[in-house]
Amino acid sequence: MSNSKYTFWTWLIAIVLAIYLFWQWQHGHGLGTATGCCGATVAEAPATPVATPEAAAPEAFQFTANTEKFQSSGNTDNVAWYGKNVDLVTWLKAGGADWQATGNHQSVTLTGTVASEEAKTQAGKDAQAFFGENVAIDNQLVVKAAEPVAAVAPPPAAKLYFDTGKTNLANDADQTLAPIVEWLKANTDAKAIISGYHDPRGNQAVNAEIAKNRAKAVRDALKVAGIDEARIELRKPVSTEGDGDLAEARRVEVSVE
Repeated sequence: MSNSKYTFWTWLIAIVLAIYLFWQWQHGHGLGTATGCCGATVAEAPATPVATPEAAAPEAFQFTANTEKFQSSGNTDNVAWYGKNVDLVTWLKAGGADWQATGNHQSVTLTGTVASEEAKTQAGKDAQAFFGENVAIDNQLVVKAAEPVAAVAPPPAAKLYFDTGKTNLANDADQTLAPIVEWLKANTDAKAIISGYHDPRGNQAVNAEIAKNRAKAVRDALKVAGIDEARIELRKPVSTEGDGDLAEARRVEVSVE
């Protein structure tokens, strides 16, 4: 009898325990939550959150342009002038064969050579107008040293010939004086020196006066050509008697100094 009671209670406890475990499983406690011997509940360890990968930032805009082509990379959303990149190449080509622009949407560096400081300043203004007032322009254009100008020798003395006893100019006088006039206009600090001669025949005083009047006729021709009288000097030669043949002696020479 005692053995039967023991068996009965054993089975009863087993059935109750099975019902309890089944109830725990049905209500979501399962194996993750266990009840200790004293009724304490052991919490299930929290699941580790899975990190979501962040979207990659867009590549920053950069560009290089010269007189032949335009190249760029990166995001152009903030580049207001981007649609005019062909115009940029055209502008660089007009500026100089070595002009180049590099930078991003915030700043641009301009390099190359120019003929003067004025040209450099103007190029900086043009670049600012093209890229916009919000873009910083670093104007690195270099002013080229002026090439030395080869010294040009003044023209040789012009010789104008007169008939015996005459003071009126020959028909080709303007053509003869042309190199002198051109030099004087190109060199405003130069002046014309006019000296009159005569042949050795006849009264020397009369001849000297004729030589002087011939020189004055040449002076007037220079004035008509646009040379200020203040830049014309009548200089009496040491000897007004001309050398060479008689035709050569009756002359007026015009030189510059």
